[in-house]
Amino acid sequence: MDTDKEPGGTVESATTGRMPPYISFQTLLTFLKALKTDGLPPQIDKSVLSRLSGGVQNQMKMALRALGLMEGDKPTDSLESLVNTFETPEFEQVLLQRLKATYPYVFDLDLMTATPTMFADAFKVTGAKEDVSRKCRTFFMHAAKRAGVEMGPRLLNASPRATPSGATRRKTRTAKAKEIVDPPAGKTVETISLNKDQNSEAFMGKLLDKFPELDPSWPDDIKAKWFASFEQFMKAAKSK
Repeated sequence: MDTDKEPGGTVESATTGRMPPYISFQTLLTFLKALKTDGLPPQIDKSVLSRLSGGVQNQMKMALRALGLMEGDKPTDSLESLVNTFETPEFEQVLLQRLKATYPYVFDLDLMTATPTMFADAFKVTGAKEDVSRKCRTFFMHAAKRAGVEMGPRLLNASPRATPSGATRRKTRTAKAKEIVDPPAGKTVETISLNKDQNSEAFMGKLLDKFPELDPSWPDDIKAKWFASFEQFMKAAKSK
């Protein structure tokens, strides 16, 4: 069986044996529109994918194969149907057929009542690591909405791509920095220095790992404590 190797793992899909799509669904729509405008070629090669970056080209080919839209480098009848019906009322039904064929493990769920955890667990059959699985789930959600798949509010209100905002990330980094440069009682520079091993280079590496990179956006008091703590750590390291 032809399987695709990816950083996120190897997928054994029930129908294709390949990683489910994890590109942007909009990228697929743009590709289908280009095929309808330029005509469906007898093979999908680099010239057909030239508008995409190298990495996205590979992801697109994997997505097409996973959806049963390409075999080897040849477009299938299913791809032809999607292209021919693109931007017509029939497109959603053709897309729905492809989704049901590609994601039987998802459609085994009652999507009207399933929880986000149940939805995420369904993708575990793919063997993908969480960061890749999240992208796979995001693709499915957007594709399913376009295909008119009925889903309950638990899934519709969930955000599989949710990531902390810039402000949240800054607060997290600042809090982490404050904990390191202003440690809780009992965890002082002196007690940490006593854990030094006999290899000074290894110890120095471990020591530096305890510090986050200096962030110019930190408040002045945190930056001042960072410098003071760094200087204390270095003195403690050299004294042992």
